[in-house]
Amino acid sequence: MLSRPLVPARAIAPLPDELRFIYIYGINYYIPWEAMPPGSSVFLKTTADAAEIKSQLARANNYFGCQFVAHNRCEYGYYGIRIWRLR
Repeated sequence: MLSRPLVPARAIAPLPDELRFIYIYGINYYIPWEAMPPGSSVFLKTTADAAEIKSQLARANNYFGCQFVAHNRCEYGYYGIRIWRLR
């Protein structure tokens, strides 16, 4: 099933860095928000807690009009945060 792109009609200019990247402990994580269909996810290797990026996810939720959630995970021996797009 194909989904519509996430880029809103008002977005003509490139995304600002505050949306394009998630900043955790001085490290910039590039997130391809508009390429994430519902149900997809990304894993960020970090020692940060998911609660620490909630405000950054809220900006993406508001901008794209969809829902992103984050949870702490340990995958393949690496601790990090997984971000899912729900809708």
